[in-house]
Amino acid sequence: MRIFGHLGLATATLLFALTANGPLAQADTLKEATTAFAKKQYAAAIKLFRPLAEKGNAIAQYKVAVMHRMGLGVPKSEKEARKWSRLAARQGNPQAQTLLGSLYYKASGEESPDVLRAYMWYEVAATQGDAEARKDLALLTKELTPQQVAEGREKAQKCKSSRYEQCD
Repeated sequence: MRIFGHLGLATATLLFALTANGPLAQADTLKEATTAFAKKQYAAAIKLFRPLAEKGNAIAQYKVAVMHRMGLGVPKSEKEARKWSRLAARQGNPQAQTLLGSLYYKASGEESPDVLRAYMWYEVAATQGDAEARKDLALLTKELTPQQVAEGREKAQKCKSSRYEQCD
């Protein structure tokens, strides 16, 4: 009994090969993008990071956010930086969580600062061991009232316990 036939077997083999190589191909592309970024070849880096970011890769999303925040190879845009860092932050990426905290804390342009959201994201990242978040959290805490700190901690706890679903 022939299950696939000639065409079916070829198609099944091709599909298997494509899905089996997907994560490896993504890893190679991420490595290439990271190398281009390190070499300050930002136009090449964004071309490699963006498709990975669009497919949900949290590291690529974070890098795209950084590039938009700094205007590296793309127009400088806090809105885009916030969009991409939020996507990565909700996947548990502590660097993106710290970046998102700083975007809320030091917002400019169309957005106004939101110190409670900034505190929440810094707290979430700090509990994962992010040293920069700990430092930023300590500085921000000095500026807040005890009531604001308590509210920020409550928001952070809600965010963490919901696995980043209830963070806004």
